[in-house]
Amino acid sequence: MTILVLGVGNSLNGDDGIGPYVAARIAAACPTGGEGTGGGRGPHTVVALDCGTTPENYTAVVRRENPDVLVIVDAASMELAPGEIRVIPPERIGLLTLSTHSIPLSLFITYVEGMASAVKLVGVQPAQMLFGRPLSDVVREAGEALINLLCEGRLNDVRLLE
Repeated sequence: MTILVLGVGNSLNGDDGIGPYVAARIAAACPTGGEGTGGGRGPHTVVALDCGTTPENYTAVVRRENPDVLVIVDAASMELAPGEIRVIPPERIGLLTLSTHSIPLSLFITYVEGMASAVKLVGVQPAQMLFGRPLSDVVREAGEALINLLCEGRLNDVRLLE
């Protein structure tokens, strides 16, 4: 099984950088994969890309990788405690404030749906999204927990946003 993680967000805007943070850390956290791509701690491979604020620029990579699961990680204002992680169901995507990117993630997800067996949007509740600030400690810890779940192939352990 191949899991492709797309980290979305702006690393210059505090907790908005959680997607790129997770993508950058996958290779070190899942050391069994190829150089720079990540790997896995089980019968799967985890590949990650930092898409910044333009995930639409990576559709050719998604098509080429043809992952079993495409996971998009982004900061999302879900009215939860900072650092809470949720899988956001498709019907809720348009109702949330997601991090800054050039096109709505709902449109991007509609476009890439046929390129993977499953597409999951994982939101991390930010504590702050201020220009020039680093990730908050609580969001960084949530990112590390999410990285471990991805490396272990346990994304199903992440609760669904209700």
